[in-house]
Amino acid sequence: MDLYLFIDNSNLFIEMRRVAQLVFNYDDKSLKRVRVDFGRLLDYIKKDRELKAAMLVGSVPPPNDSLWARLKQLGIEPKIYERNPFTDREREVDQELVNCIRDVMEENVPPGVLALVSGDGGYVTTLERSVKRGWTVETYFWRQAAASLKQLAGAMFFNLNPDFERITFKETPREAGVG
Repeated sequence: MDLYLFIDNSNLFIEMRRVAQLVFNYDDKSLKRVRVDFGRLLDYIKKDRELKAAMLVGSVPPPNDSLWARLKQLGIEPKIYERNPFTDREREVDQELVNCIRDVMEENVPPGVLALVSGDGGYVTTLERSVKRGWTVETYFWRQAAASLKQLAGAMFFNLNPDFERITFKETPREAGVG
């Protein structure tokens, strides 16, 4: 089955830092340096399947973040949105990812595998529609993903916590703007 990957980078990054702090006891300096290794995350999800498309949606990264430039080398085209300066929230990220999922469902027959990297329960209704249309849904996230998302994915929920050290890395202090 063809694989279509959708990554909510903001959700992934924020919750990765929570796991780093609460589970792996990262201090403040280490938290500023921890990053997702998207190549390893992609390999973990892809396995031996053909990746038809990958979409990553998130907030504008800090100016010293070199990782986003590397995403294009992996075949992932990031879609970036500004955070609201008053609420520090980003409404467009979730909306764009839902639209990307719906576009893939409409444009691809027969159905394949939708792999979502997010723990946000707001995606459940879209994923329920995917399942009704014959798509296989896989969800990859940290243990603290929304219960509704875990329930929908069932055995196809993959907890990233045990693979934390394999799919993350710490930038050098200079790259991370620390020190």
